[in-house]
Amino acid sequence: MSLAQLETVLLWATLVIAIVFVGTVVFYYWYSRKSSNNYLENDAIELRYFIQKQVDYRGQVTGYECLLRQHDPDGSWSLPKQLDSLPLQRVIFLLDDTFKSLPEEPITLSINLEYDQIISPDFRYFVRWALSRIEPMHLAIEYTPQFQPKRINKPLFRRRIREARQYGMTFGIDNVGSSLDSLKNIEWMLSDIDSLKCSMRSFRKDDPSVWLDLNLQFWNKLSKENHIDLILMGIEDAADEKLAEQLKIDIRQGYLFGRPINPDINAKKGDVNGEN
Repeated sequence: MSLAQLETVLLWATLVIAIVFVGTVVFYYWYSRKSSNNYLENDAIELRYFIQKQVDYRGQVTGYECLLRQHDPDGSWSLPKQLDSLPLQRVIFLLDDTFKSLPEEPITLSINLEYDQIISPDFRYFVRWALSRIEPMHLAIEYTPQFQPKRINKPLFRRRIREARQYGMTFGIDNVGSSLDSLKNIEWMLSDIDSLKCSMRSFRKDDPSVWLDLNLQFWNKLSKENHIDLILMGIEDAADEKLAEQLKIDIRQGYLFGRPINPDINAKKGDVNGEN
């Protein structure tokens, strides 16, 4: 082997070693991130969907929202962290029991999913399964943009939503707030949105001098202009309900109408932490 050939072999060997090294580092980083964010895949963690009703301006039930809760060591139920780590297969398992306790009425059942769950290849199957299981109820998938990754695949996300809407699902945005970021996060998908949810918590001001970029009237106007249903949640008292009446917001949700409850008939109703 000549010196030139030896140099070529060493160069290629160095290149291969560098590629393997970089690939190993990238894989280890991905695996460590995944391992640190998939705790909800652990079957030992007891999870359950609680339900909270939504009503119209007459007080009639128009739907239920499924709210994921984790059983804590002290016996209470709380909102889990890192919801995107819950595989859709386990969502199906958890919802299967929940669906059995729901009424057979043509009202809406809303389920919150995260970005990774919606772009998952399993999403289409999940939607078809849920639609078949809850009939005659209507399925609404709700999404919270402020929890999405910094980099998202918008074309894929919109394709998943549009395909699911063709099956009969409706798509809603959960918990839009008073900051301009709330608007920026959803402008690109306004044409695909069927409902918007505002929480009273985002618009209450302890200090009158605090400036809100966006108020409830803004979201009310935006929803009407885009033919989107507006849902006001976090309604706790008569004053909150009066505001909903003034703004003519028909669909309402909050402690005034009922706290999230455990659909398990053997569980104590209302044993849940946090407001929705």
